[in-house]
This record gives sequence, C-alpha cells and structure tokens, in this order.
Amino acid sequence: MVKENTDSYLIVPLKDPKNNDSYRIRRFHIFIALSILYGGFIFYLSSQSAINVPNESFLFEWSIDYAKNNSIISKVIGVPLLMDIVRYSYGNFDKIAHMFLYLGLGILLHITFRNSGNNTLKKYAPLFAILLGIAYGITDEIHQMYVPGRTPSEADLVADSVGVTLAQIIFWIIILKSFLLRKKGKDPKNLK
Repeated sequence: MVKENTDSYLIVPLKDPKNNDSYRIRRFHIFIALSILYGGFIFYLSSQSAINVPNESFLFEWSIDYAKNNSIISKVIGVPLLMDIVRYSYGNFDKIAHMFLYLGLGILLHITFRNSGNNTLKKYAPLFAILLGIAYGITDEIHQMYVPGRTPSEADLVADSVGVTLAQIIFWIIILKSFLLRKKGKDPKNLK
C-alpha cells in the first residue's frame, strides 16, 4: 500500500501559473534594487562639488519661445502664469532639478511599496513613499554638509518633498482615472 504524502502543501513550485507570488516577489525585489540604485545616483550627484548644468540662458529663451508658440499649453495654463513659472525655473534651476530627481524617486518608491507582500505597505504606499522620500532628502542635505563646495538647504529639502509628493499625486490621478473608467464600464487597458 502506498502512503499519500500529506505534506505536499509545503512544497512551493518554482513556477506555477496559478500562483503569482513568485512573480510578485521577483518584481518587488527588482523595484527595491531600482530604488536603491536611483538613491545611489542621487547620492553620487550630491557628492559632486560642482555639477555642470546646461546654459540657463538657452533654456530660458527656449522656454519662452515654447510657451508663446505652443497654443495648447498657453490656452490651458495661460501665458502670464506660464511665463512666471519659466522665470522662477530660470532663477531656481537647482530647485527644479531637485524636484524632478525626487519625483523619480517618489515614483520608484510608490511602485516598490505597491508590489510589497505586506498589505499595510501596499495600502499606504503613497504615505510610505512620501515619508521615506523626505527622510532620504533629509539625509541627502546632511550629507551635503560634508561635501566641499556644497551646503545644505531647506529650500532643497522643500523641492525634494514637493517632487516626492507630486509623484504620489500623479499616481492618485492615474488610479482615480482608472477607477472612474472601470465604473463607466470601459477597461482602461483597452483604451488607445
């Protein structure tokens, strides 16, 4: 008589089409690695005494021409407001760079937490992404105290926080739009 193996539920196959846990875990580890690499990239940039940026006057002139000639942007936002944004960007190019760098970090952190196996991290991914992003921004500013030619700045920390928060707002808009399309009976994956 052959005895049945009652412990078969303990054996987890490496690849089971019905079980997406291994795929989710791999994806989670990939996003952790990408987040760490991106954080390392920010750390590398913060370690530089001087970073060469493009000629700001070229960017200012290009932005002005683009604002005047692009009717969609000028109609939606309005030329005067757009010109104020361009002038601020011209005068505070480093703050804009901080914001966009941390926007990227905020996107990666959100996706990482969303792919976690922990339900609390999944549910509160935007909050955890903002908290971790701001904490990293604080450590980045502390790190700059020890880099010759660099100084910590509260304005940089604000720009970092805005970037991480803006990433979460973008995700919220995408998720809300997807939810509303599903509610109307349209599958957002099939829209072109």
